[in-house]
Amino acid sequence: MFTGERINLRPQKKEDAEYIAKYQQDEDVLDNYFMGHTLPPLKEFAEHWYERLSTKNEGYGFVIENKQGEFLGSCHANGLNFKNGTTYLAIFIGHPEYRSKGYGTEAMKLFLNFMFNEVGLRKVKLNVFAFNKRAIRCYEKSGFKVEGICKQELYRYGEYQDTYAMCIYREDFNRGDLSCIKEA
Repeated sequence: MFTGERINLRPQKKEDAEYIAKYQQDEDVLDNYFMGHTLPPLKEFAEHWYERLSTKNEGYGFVIENKQGEFLGSCHANGLNFKNGTTYLAIFIGHPEYRSKGYGTEAMKLFLNFMFNEVGLRKVKLNVFAFNKRAIRCYEKSGFKVEGICKQELYRYGEYQDTYAMCIYREDFNRGDLSCIKEA
């Protein structure tokens, strides 16, 4: 478990699939997290995804919880490439009362610290919808920079929207503010 000032990151368990599926059905999460959402995510899908991560070593999945142990969201890394030292990550705060209050940024910094300083990666990447200002603000506060723009990549809200490819490098992260990370 990784401990921050207001949240903990703990490894995802199969039992978390119920919460993940519940919050991923929230309209705000669906609009801002999924490229295409014709069907809401199901508990079985979340369980299958967890099994793939845990048995095939395809990534890392963590639950974001407050200090009382309440499920707030999750973050995960997929596509680990140890040869090149890279991965993609994704994060969501599913619990509506905890959005836009810095919990995602704190979780992101804890997760990046793990990916860079324990796993040993050199670059972490993500894709974000250009209209998702809340997520972009979180990523920028965590040190991510826009590396590229995919024009008209997503059809949402009646028109084609851009997506941003963002990244952060280990040396840039380690020069930044790690104040949310508590010393053990």
